Amino acid sequence: MTIEPPSLVGQPEPTSTPSPTKRMRAVMSVKGYILPDPETKNRLTVWFTGGSLGPAKLSSNNGDETDDEDENNNSEEDGYGGFEEWNSIFGKGKWRNALSERARGMAAKVLLGVDAPSKMEDDGHLGYSLNRPVGGHGKAYIDVLYLDDDLLILKGHHGTIYSMARSCVSQRYRNLQAASRT
Repeated sequence: MTIEPPSLVGQPEPTSTPSPTKRMRAVMSVKGYILPDPETKNRLTVWFTGGSLGPAKLSSNNGDETDDEDENNNSEEDGYGGFEEWNSIFGKGKWRNALSERARGMAAKVLLGVDAPSKMEDDGHLGYSLNRPVGGHGKAYIDVLYLDDDLLILKGHHGTIYSMARSCVSQRYRNLQAASRT
C-alpha cells in the first residue's frame, strides 16, 4: 500500500499529527482466523485478531528484497520517502500526541481490547492485537468463488474480489513474461 501526503490527495495538512511529505510504501498485515459459515455454502466467516503496519521492503535490481535504498536507487528518485521519512512519522510516537488520537486509542482499548504499540520496532513495524476478535457470522465473511490447486478467488462482504495464486505459479508467470520480452 502507499501512504499519501495529504497535499497529494487534496487534503489540508493536519496540525495535530505528523504527516508524510512524500509517498511512503507500506505493508499492512491483518491477522485473524476463518471458520465455515454454518448457513451458507462456500462462505467463510472471518474473525480479526490483530495486525501490523510497516515500511515495505524494496526490490533490488536482482529481484531480492532489501532495506538498502542506495542499492536500488528507487526511493528518492521515484518520489517515495524511505525509512528516514517513515521513522520521522512513526518512530517517536508523535501520532499519539493529538487528543483525538489518544481518544481513539482509549476507545479501541475499551471496546475491542486493543493492545496497541507504545513505540515502533527497530525494523519500523507497529503491531497490534485484539483481545476481543472482531467479525463473526454475518458481519465479516468471504465467499469462495473459485478454487483449484493453484488459484483461489474470493469475494469479500463489501464486494472486493481477491485472487491468490501459489508462489510457484506466480514465479512461472513472471518467467513467462520475462521470456516474452526478449
